[in-house]
Amino acid sequence: MEFKCNICNRDFNSEESMKQHNEMKHPIKERKAKINTKKYIIFSLLILIVVFSVITINSYMKKPGKYDDFAKCLTEKGVVIYGNDYCSYTMNQLGFFGKSKKYLNYTKCIDNQRLCNEKGVKITPTWEINGEMYEQVQTFERLAVISGCEI
Repeated sequence: MEFKCNICNRDFNSEESMKQHNEMKHPIKERKAKINTKKYIIFSLLILIVVFSVITINSYMKKPGKYDDFAKCLTEKGVVIYGNDYCSYTMNQLGFFGKSKKYLNYTKCIDNQRLCNEKGVKITPTWEINGEMYEQVQTFERLAVISGCEI
């Protein structure tokens, strides 16, 4: 009687020979199932981590900034901050507002040189509040007193 390997179509004289052949040449079937299961578990965990991270970041981004009301009040009262993105002092001043800086009336002097020259802006940041110019970084307390806005 002749035995044939289903995988490589090789012929064998005995069942024992074919069995040894399969164990040596084609033992991967059982291992593949285990490896694939491990891969799926790892892949699933990675997907869960990514989804959780996206949800966490998204919920953080939707939270209102700590100083939203203060920044909105400054803008409503016509307060303008003149600065440049490459100026560390301007970035420090804007950084105080955190996510709330998007509500500030921020004019970049590099993009609006004519306006900054007309306003007499020599250093950045410079705040324009009630027609007066205030150079350098200002504390929230000082901005509140000058503008009349509550922190």
